[in-house]
Amino acid sequence: MGMNINDFNENQLYAVKESHNLAMVNSGSSVASLLNASVWITDPEVKMYRIMDFIYAELAPTVFVKISYTGEKEGTAVLIFRQEDAQLMLCQLMGMPLVATPDFAFDEINTSAFSEVINQMMNTYFTEISGLIGSAVMISAAEVLPNSSSQNIFQLMGLNPDDTICTVSSSLRVDNTINSKFITVFSTELANEIAEKTESRFPVPETPAEPPAEEPVTNMPDFSTSPEENNPFDTTGADDSQSIFGLSPEEDAFSAALNQPSAFTALSEQGPFSSFQGTLTAEQLNNLQLLMNVPLELAIEIGSTQKKVDDILSFSHGTIIELDSPADAPVSVIVNGHLIARGDVVVVDDYFAVRITEIIKSNLIDTLRNRN
Repeated sequence: MGMNINDFNENQLYAVKESHNLAMVNSGSSVASLLNASVWITDPEVKMYRIMDFIYAELAPTVFVKISYTGEKEGTAVLIFRQEDAQLMLCQLMGMPLVATPDFAFDEINTSAFSEVINQMMNTYFTEISGLIGSAVMISAAEVLPNSSSQNIFQLMGLNPDDTICTVSSSLRVDNTINSKFITVFSTELANEIAEKTESRFPVPETPAEPPAEEPVTNMPDFSTSPEENNPFDTTGADDSQSIFGLSPEEDAFSAALNQPSAFTALSEQGPFSSFQGTLTAEQLNNLQLLMNVPLELAIEIGSTQKKVDDILSFSHGTIIELDSPADAPVSVIVNGHLIARGDVVVVDDYFAVRITEIIKSNLIDTLRNRN
């Protein structure tokens, strides 16, 4: 259509990626309630392709799902799933054994059910996108197209084979049933609108500059003979009230205090603030240390569920509440309402604890780092 691959720079691609990531996190939550399972949609990878160069053989045999959208931009989005993953999602939805079988077919019931799953997912997705770009994007009902090997994406999207498309490949995990991926394809016009409206909100993280190479030290004093003759720092007989560098006692004491090791120094040497060493003033370091002491609420979530008001009012001593997470699923580490990590529950000195097994891309962590 009007744009090509080279029209998108790194900042725009990053903005599309972060917008998609945020929208899909909430989409995963909505699908989780429908499937009664934990759903994670993560690790988006954004690429631009000329349609005829786009290859998705890794998802074969595939199922296409077509979604038409209207708003400031009109067009069609196509989702590409493995047929096996679609079958397993339907098994989860219908309470059937979680096994992919070779005789599976998208009959009327299966097609209708999978359409409902994707409708739930994409309604949430485009609601989030609408909020990010500040204008409403409405979508049509999902149209499931099985046996997609005979389908041409450019025909489904109303494009020409030479037109450029935006593709976002995302990891898809459903409990311990699915550990796979799927691809979302939409027009470059919609991608450009998302980038324009969110580029300032999702700037590309700056890559820390490499420290300059240390210059070789020359003219080192020779201590092989008499320390008294060769040690330039020898203060024997010097006035105790004077610093060897000509500083006042107060200045010398302040310098010594700054050089004392502290918990913050140890943290900065191994944490994300190592780039501040040698670049901040003492006042800035103190301010940063104060910021590091601001408490944040951290919670561990082992699962969740939905109950009717009537069910909750009937709770009594001994009531068992079943959660949506299996016993061996990782728990969620949540800071101020933001999911930042997952881990396994362990016991340390008779106390429950969590061993981190996965760090989650989080806007909260990025914001804290950028502000610091």
